[in-house]
Amino acid sequence: MKKKSVQLAIGLVISVFFLWLAFRNVDVGELVGAFEKTNWLWAIPFLLITIGNFYYRSIRWRILLGPAKWVPSSRLFGPLMIGFGFNNIFPARAGEFARPLALMKQDDVPYGAGFSSVLLERLVDMLCLLALFILMPLYFRIDPNIEQELWGFRLDAGRLEELSWSMSLMALVLTGGLLTFLIPPVKRFYLSVLHWLPLIPAFIKEKLESFVHSFTTGLSTIKSPFLVTMVAIHTLVIWGTIALSYQVMSWGFPGFEITFAQAVGFMVVTCVAISIPSSPGYWGPFELGGMVALMMVGVPEGPALAFTMLVHFLQWGPTTLIGLFYAGKLHVSAKEAEHLAEEAPVITDAGSGDSVHADKPREA
Repeated sequence: MKKKSVQLAIGLVISVFFLWLAFRNVDVGELVGAFEKTNWLWAIPFLLITIGNFYYRSIRWRILLGPAKWVPSSRLFGPLMIGFGFNNIFPARAGEFARPLALMKQDDVPYGAGFSSVLLERLVDMLCLLALFILMPLYFRIDPNIEQELWGFRLDAGRLEELSWSMSLMALVLTGGLLTFLIPPVKRFYLSVLHWLPLIPAFIKEKLESFVHSFTTGLSTIKSPFLVTMVAIHTLVIWGTIALSYQVMSWGFPGFEITFAQAVGFMVVTCVAISIPSSPGYWGPFELGGMVALMMVGVPEGPALAFTMLVHFLQWGPTTLIGLFYAGKLHVSAKEAEHLAEEAPVITDAGSGDSVHADKPREA
């Protein structure tokens, strides 16, 4: 309990710090003015696309869960929303454990099978986002006239272009390195080197080794070329739809309308930002990441922050309410999910960078 409290406190401090960075140089009048000029009717199609995206996620989850047990996507929607809703308000990524718990209670799917499918979903999302991040310099055009002073640093288009290509190259190397873990001899070599390194604490080695085993085991379950193709198509549709929702919401903001490519860049940058551990709901990192992404394409600080705050809240609010509704309906509590979370070692969440657990908790 003490460890959980410390983690929550650290997350809150990080969120407050990032919120401070986001609001630090923003003119309050400009921020309020951006909200006042917003056409709130565009929130309706934004919400419809967002909820539709979650239902489409349940269709992909049905495919990933298929080898263990076939469950209609309509019945997967509730457990999926419980997972996302719990992650918005409870620490320790409780939603990742609540999803298979809800599925076990509702359709008698073994907890281990349900959790493995959730982990596999995170891995697939991680690889998709890495690919989009690698390709970002090709589709995310930085405003050539941009010249911003951000936290004491003077940034122009040239420097931002160099930084974008450098980060893209780093992501490419990281992705290539991750994929080499799928080769058993290489995996064994990497793990032997990890065990030998004297300066890395034992608990970090444990987390890294747990992630490696989960990563390789998860991806090895997708063996059929047809299954790989279907999962890839569904994943691209999911993330493309999220980007589309951002573009649609931008139409309600007078003064700027982002293109679809810019919306994809906004999505990728915010996903990278929320990989930093913070409070439940990703408050702070999401705002800072989204604001920086929009400033790179020439959007002023005030409207950029206002847009980011609005889309974040419109995602967080309905997702949380729907998740809690289904949690009550299926009698899934955060306490149960957190109990399961405490039984397994922590690894890096393949979907967003937060904490998730690899081992299969024992079934209730």
